Amino acid sequence: MERIDAKDTAVDLLMRWGRVSSGQLVSIAGISRQAAHATLRRLVADGVAEAVGAGRGAHYVPAGLRSFTWDVDRLEEHQVWRDLRRETTFGDLTEPASSVLHYAVSKMVNNVIDHSASPTLTVRVGMSGDDITVLIEDEGIGAFEKIRAEKDFPSHFDALGQLSKGKLTTDPEHHTGEGIFFTSKAVDRFTLDANGIEWIVDNRRGDAAVGVSGVTRGTVVGLVHATTSTRTLESVFGAYASGFEFDTTRTIVKLFEHGDTFISRSEARRIAEGLDRFRIVIVDFTGVERVGQGFVDELFRVWASEHEAVSLDPVNMNPAVEFMVRRGLDSDRSG
Repeated sequence: MERIDAKDTAVDLLMRWGRVSSGQLVSIAGISRQAAHATLRRLVADGVAEAVGAGRGAHYVPAGLRSFTWDVDRLEEHQVWRDLRRETTFGDLTEPASSVLHYAVSKMVNNVIDHSASPTLTVRVGMSGDDITVLIEDEGIGAFEKIRAEKDFPSHFDALGQLSKGKLTTDPEHHTGEGIFFTSKAVDRFTLDANGIEWIVDNRRGDAAVGVSGVTRGTVVGLVHATTSTRTLESVFGAYASGFEFDTTRTIVKLFEHGDTFISRSEARRIAEGLDRFRIVIVDFTGVERVGQGFVDELFRVWASEHEAVSLDPVNMNPAVEFMVRRGLDSDRSG
């Protein structure tokens, strides 16, 4: 078996994610927690990394990230962007990367101001090659706990699943619930760490994942984006909107369970919750190995027949999943 070099792994995670915790290094490199701590301390001594936070929320960021902190009271998101443009390489960005990062940073900062109940906001900015890394951190109750409590969801994972669909907000009078959804689609790599959970959206690879996070207090949003990226906000909005209406979403099935098998009707009902807010729903089966007849029937026949104005479009199915889904759809049509 090929031996994994813990130090190289930690450096790679720092460069790709913009942050790493000892728990993540333990999981990925397959080493003990003591060895992970020692590896990360060596990176600090070598000037490669800097330690941030304490206790279970402690993590490491690449050395050289510039940190800026604001009091949240009476703060407005345009102030943060103005300060960052003046003090960092944001002021040198060209289009379309400038517009993408302006949108993403402003939306995430606005979430901290309006939803986190955090006394402070910290933004860390750094460059690695063509990539700019932005970490937006607060000391609030955590994004997933905020949603779980406000919406009375059973768990933080349920909150994540619903958040990933878009149009979910705890303040509908003032927010549309689109900010996190579109930010996660606009930047090259988006991470949201809170309440012990990490949600990753990697648009370079066209993949998304959920993992364990060392962030148990507050929320950390990570944005990684190439300054040379040609992705435009118009293309991102256009993929999920008709005219000016946000009417299309992509629900990623594997975000709703840790496993890769979906059998029960209750699983289908949990995935379908809130999808009636949209006209077109892309049901993404990436990473799902098997689905059951009850799951397919509940989602594609029962729910679909009760919401005829919503079109369900299943994609990225392996042969076994496609067989069950097509069988269910054909059975519905013949019935």
